Amino acid sequence: MAKQQTFGNKTGKSSAKSQSMIKLVKTEKSKTGFLRFKEMIVAIPDGENVNSVIKKITSK
Repeated sequence: MAKQQTFGNKTGKSSAKSQSMIKLVKTEKSKTGFLRFKEMIVAIPDGENVNSVIKKITSK
């Protein structure tokens, strides 16, 4: 059987939702007094400001 799909067909598809991804790094103090870093990958939807999304996440 022949291949039905080529690499060009796979990359030509666009997803319905286009988002930008950023890495958010937060710091916390541990019980022993040292700093710990927590990393999160956050999706920023189109039309939204990066700073407003970060404020929403950090205010929780």
